[in-house]
Amino acid sequence: MNKPKPTFSLVIPVYRNEGNIPALLDTIAMMNKHCNGQMEVIFVVDGSPDRSLELLQTLLPAVAFPSRLLEHSRNFGSFSAIRTGMGVASGEYLAVMAADLQEPPELVLQMFDVLASQSADVVFGERVGRDDPFFSKSATPGKAGGMQGSEPLKAV
Repeated sequence: MNKPKPTFSLVIPVYRNEGNIPALLDTIAMMNKHCNGQMEVIFVVDGSPDRSLELLQTLLPAVAFPSRLLEHSRNFGSFSAIRTGMGVASGEYLAVMAADLQEPPELVLQMFDVLASQSADVVFGERVGRDDPFFSKSATPGKAGGMQGSEPLKAV
């Protein structure tokens, strides 16, 4: 017997997120409840040098949401990880969320709600600020990527 197709797919690229995995899984469990259990989650570990993969392998069997764990052989970058996840996602609606929880999960849920209401075909947001570690900020040149400001993601 085939499993019913999920309504929502959430793709999460993972790179150097070892310390955040437990909080991430708790947050996703809350999100899945909001989605009435109709959300699958695809984790793509993008050649992460830390223990992110091992933690996910250990913790995912006990979570209360359907998930898939994919692994890149080396770091190809977040866009490749997102593309890999999108390639296996089976939900009617899809979102991408960073494993470090810098984008508000509530915004992903709002976007899913808009899509499910069929009042829009596409919903996207623009990041206007991010709380990255000092080294990431100092390695980012000038005003690239909209890194200035203190507000999180805004729906556009």
